[in-house]
Amino acid sequence: MHTLWLNLRELWDVLVAALVLGAGVPAVFAFAVRWWANAETVDADGRVRRDYLALSGALICVVLIVVLVICGILFTAKAFIAHQFGIHLFGQS
Repeated sequence: MHTLWLNLRELWDVLVAALVLGAGVPAVFAFAVRWWANAETVDADGRVRRDYLALSGALICVVLIVVLVICGILFTAKAFIAHQFGIHLFGQS
């Protein structure tokens, strides 16, 4: 019975990580695209109105996505980086 609970707990951890990274990152990208599209609007007069709050939200989301992509690449290559350069990332020994 102990093994069953241990497996269910580990499965829950994997499920949460998959939801956060698998659905959360594309959702953040979708917010960035949506806010970027709403950052500039054109009035009926032809004047451009800028929404700096939407623009800053979009830029924050884009920076977050870039940081997550770089961290993912570094996590994938952590053994290579540790072996070649002696830099130990993410606890690689």
